[in-house]
Parts: sequence; C-alpha cells; structure tokens
Amino acid sequence: MDSKVTTIDEAISTHVQHGDVVALQNMATQAAPMAAVRELIRQEKRGLGVVVLVGGIAVDWLSFAGVMDRLIGAAVTMEQFGLCQRYRKAVESGRVRVEELSETALNARLGAGARNLPYLPTRGLIGTDLIRQNPDNLRLVEDPFGGPAVVACRALVPDVALVHAHRVDPEGNVQYKPTTLWPDIGIFPKAARKVIVTAEEIVPSDILRRSPDRTVLPGFVVDAVVEVPYGAHPTSFFPEYRYDSDFHLAWAKVSRDDGAAQDFLDKHVLSPRSQAEYLSAAGGAAMMSRLRGEEGA
Repeated sequence: MDSKVTTIDEAISTHVQHGDVVALQNMATQAAPMAAVRELIRQEKRGLGVVVLVGGIAVDWLSFAGVMDRLIGAAVTMEQFGLCQRYRKAVESGRVRVEELSETALNARLGAGARNLPYLPTRGLIGTDLIRQNPDNLRLVEDPFGGPAVVACRALVPDVALVHAHRVDPEGNVQYKPTTLWPDIGIFPKAARKVIVTAEEIVPSDILRRSPDRTVLPGFVVDAVVEVPYGAHPTSFFPEYRYDSDFHLAWAKVSRDDGAAQDFLDKHVLSPRSQAEYLSAAGGAAMMSRLRGEEGA
C-alpha cells in the first residue's frame, strides 16, 4: 500500500476546501488536533462547518480567525478556564450559526452517516426544545412496531475528519494506547468522507502488528498522516501529557480584547513555521517536561 505520509500544510490544502463540514476530535481541554487547527487558520480556510461533541480552545480560535461560520455540536467550553469568549462573541453577532444537539443525537446522526443509513433513532431528546429547533435534522416519528415515539436523527456525513493519535503507520493504520479512547474517535472518521490523522509518532507497520487490538482505524479509511509531536497542545493527550494550564489561562486573559487576542494568535499560530517553532513559543523544553510530569519540571 502507498505511503500516506505528508506535511500538515499539504494535508490541509489538499483535503479541506472552503465551505466543508469538518469533524473535529475534541473534548473541551482534551485531545484536540491543534496542529491541524492552526493550519486551517494559517491557510485562511473560510465557511467551514465544525462538528464537535464538546469544543474548546480550537473552536474559540477558529471562530476568532473567521474560519468557521457554523457549529454542529453539544457544547463549547474551556471548562475551569472559562467560556470560549471569541466563539460566544461570534455567535452573538450572527457570524457563527449554531445547530445545538445532545451528544446522543450527534452520535446518532454520525452513526447513520457511517452506516449509510438515512437516520438513526433515539429517545434522548424527547421533552426538550432541540427537536423544534432542528426541524431539518430531527423528527419525532412513530415506532412502526407499536412502541413509544422516537426521534429520527438525520444522517450527518462530514467532508473531513481531523483526529490526533498516539501512533500511526505510513499506510494510515491508527493506534491509541490502552485505556485511552475518546468517544468521538469511534465515530467521527467513520462517518467522514476524508480523514486526516496527526500523530505523536509514525512507526513501521510491524510495530502495530504486535498489538493489533489497539488499532482503531484501518488505513483504508485514512487519507493523510502527519507526524506532529505534541500535536494536541495546549489540550491534553493522555497518557503522554497534561493540558497546558498556563497556556489556557494566558488565552483566557486576552481573549475578550480584539487586539490582544490577535497578538496572541500572531505569536502562537501565524508566526511559527513549524511545530518546533510553535512549541518553542509556547515554552519549549521546560513546558514539555512540565506537562509530562517529569521530575524537576
């Protein structure tokens, strides 16, 4: 099988087009493919629909940079670091439109897309306003077998899924370490038409064959792989490193102010020309040691 190894700029320029619907692995402060997010901003992608279970700083940056114009998901938060102020401002001004779903409904929509079904049912939304707010994608329907009514969740097929992994081989087979499997990795790439994987390391296929039970995505569903150490920073990537509290707090401090927020993006997104330059600007070796919990950090 041909190698799918490429650079992050080539992967994004080739596989992500203006106006695409992009599924973004993200659980607030955990496991976001931040290297890919920064590249979306650098390449000035526009009109993207972003799909998340729980978005965090990635969604805040994409909103501020004008990359996204709609969000499909359950929540956006930086948890203990506060609200995503740029996302909030974009929604309030009308620049970003929100299709709010519960996690159950979003997983049902993506599950239908992954299975090539028109919809999947759930009961999780009954009694909420979400059905009324999403008439194009959620419908209360009768059970043909005579049971209680269910909610039909229309299939969602993202154009591209962006995910970060522990390791991947050149053919695109993706592995996560034991006990580490975020809920969106199980469905986002399986529903999407294209998949870009950034990984902490690219390893020979022989290494993956020693633990085939850890392979969660086969190479035939992956379109591009990029080696990006600390590619989820400043979010966490268990068990490799914790989220960067200092970085999140620094962004939260400036995010309400247009000029200060732009200066922050200039320093950490637009100016660095490589992952090494980005990590250096974010604190370098001392920061990486601290996030890994190494002695003396």
